[in-house]
Amino acid sequence: MTPDQLVEYVQLPEDLAGKDYLQPFYGHPEWGIRSVFNGYVGWFDGNATHLFPLSPKSEAQRVADLAGGPDQLTAKAHEAVASGDAQWAAQLADHLLAIEPNDREAKQIKAQALTQFAQDMVNATARNYYLTVAAELRGDWK
Repeated sequence: MTPDQLVEYVQLPEDLAGKDYLQPFYGHPEWGIRSVFNGYVGWFDGNATHLFPLSPKSEAQRVADLAGGPDQLTAKAHEAVASGDAQWAAQLADHLLAIEPNDREAKQIKAQALTQFAQDMVNATARNYYLTVAAELRGDWK
């Protein structure tokens, strides 16, 4: 199984998942699964396509082209934020930022998405990181 497949597959048994002291307040099971995989197997997940992937910028430009250009990709990212689909909004913003790292609108979209994540995040480490990156993207810290 790949790391992504393992993350979907591995679950704590019900009798353990409900325990207060096993809630993901600091670490997270997904992070542990990926770390163990990397420690035993390394970075390669077995998918031949991942041996020499496109650069993030090249992939992002192709995704933007599929969407009808960067403006359409931006519109879709705004739609994702508005509908509460923070992960998709952040990923679309990442494509826009790979194409143009100083894209202010894409930074704002990603900041909004990360702030949405943080609102419901129980994990303190993740919540803090989401809020810190959102603040940096908004230019709150210089």
